[in-house]
Amino acid sequence: MKKLLGILVLGLALTFSSNGISGEMNVFKKKIKLPEDIMQGYKNVWNFCCNFDPETRLTPDYAFKIVNKSDGHPVRLGEQSLRFEVRRGDCGVSPGGYDDCAIKNPEIGMTSERHELSLDPEVSPFKKVTWNTYSIFLPEDFPRSGFEHVTMGQFHGDGDLSVAFNWNIGTDTMGYEVQRRTACFLPEHIDLDIQTGCSMTMAQNNYEDVISKDNLLGKWHDIVFNVKWTKKQTGYLKQWINGKLVYHYQGNTDTPGETEQFQIGIYRGPTPKTPKEATQIAYYDQIRFAKSCKKLKLEDLGYSCEDLESQTIDKIDKMITTKMLKSMKLSLTGKYQLKWVWVDKNTKTNKVIKKKTIVTDIVSIKKGKVTFDKLGSSKVISDKYRKKVEFLQLGEEEILVQGELDLDTKSADFVKIILKPDPDNKQKYIGIGEIFKDSNKDKSENIKLIIQPTN
Repeated sequence: MKKLLGILVLGLALTFSSNGISGEMNVFKKKIKLPEDIMQGYKNVWNFCCNFDPETRLTPDYAFKIVNKSDGHPVRLGEQSLRFEVRRGDCGVSPGGYDDCAIKNPEIGMTSERHELSLDPEVSPFKKVTWNTYSIFLPEDFPRSGFEHVTMGQFHGDGDLSVAFNWNIGTDTMGYEVQRRTACFLPEHIDLDIQTGCSMTMAQNNYEDVISKDNLLGKWHDIVFNVKWTKKQTGYLKQWINGKLVYHYQGNTDTPGETEQFQIGIYRGPTPKTPKEATQIAYYDQIRFAKSCKKLKLEDLGYSCEDLESQTIDKIDKMITTKMLKSMKLSLTGKYQLKWVWVDKNTKTNKVIKKKTIVTDIVSIKKGKVTFDKLGSSKVISDKYRKKVEFLQLGEEEILVQGELDLDTKSADFVKIILKPDPDNKQKYIGIGEIFKDSNKDKSENIKLIIQPTN
């Protein structure tokens, strides 16, 4: 019955003319149901956003559709999947009056184009500990460049604060990237503007690829989440892709004063430089929710909860609050040499293709504070930025170096470098941090830092 009802809702939304279907549908303020073949576990109430004509309130009929395997569409399991399509100019006004067509970022002239479905906040189940899934398929000809962002998947509050977690096409990497902005909810950042103030390059936020560009298109990817929702630092988000744990975050997850929503579809930011023709199509399937992994019934997708829950990952993305920063003082003491090295790598082979020392500094470390005694001369990393870089102790042996470095670009680049002791010399610390990745040339640009005693 639910399967038929889901199809019926979409069918009734179409507007008919004397010539047949007019190419528009009425989903304005409608509650949308998805068929059981695609969705399980949620209270089945979804809202569409945001391409409504300001006058007619109608939406293009290609915005989202339930499609069938029998018609040649990609389907992960069963007979149906959910298809989204966004074309140039697909912007409109939401029922609340939010105008996607208006400029969101004046510096680059960015607007918004989107076709998304979001779980109705009145039935949102995202409290305490949750598990949910979706499978995504992007065709081989999916355009990935030319936009400020291309977002496909969000955990977002229902108010005006920043998105907590979203998944984008990486603007540099062209892979599938997790973006975390939970630092925007900390007391020291809660009042920052979500467009210009609380950015991904803030030290306490994070972004990283979870699917490489070479592995992204033309195949289904199964995504599983396990989240503990809380405003405290005891929360977490784990993400598995195709049965492998690829991301683990520890820290606050819940949006203050808002109800968490789950959103899927295509949401992108065109600029005046975006091609005039750029149509994107994405398919979603197996959208599931449960309070435990077992109740997701992942066996039909080929996965075992016992296997998933036993997995660990070396790199954990941990929230670092201002209070934590004060306690993360360096354990090193004395005079040290800092050697900054430029390293270019081939991203496919991970081999170094260029390495050059940029500059060497001398610092004193006392009671966790780093003082620059002698700054080397460099046209690549300016003195004013190097002096502001943070040095923090991570555990007993690791050191986190983070900050903005003027790397001969129009704006400062934020860099995170985790240094570990040299196995052959425990007093020497070595680490490397990526500053830019060129997916077209399979090349990354990195800063390597070496810290060692002067004597």
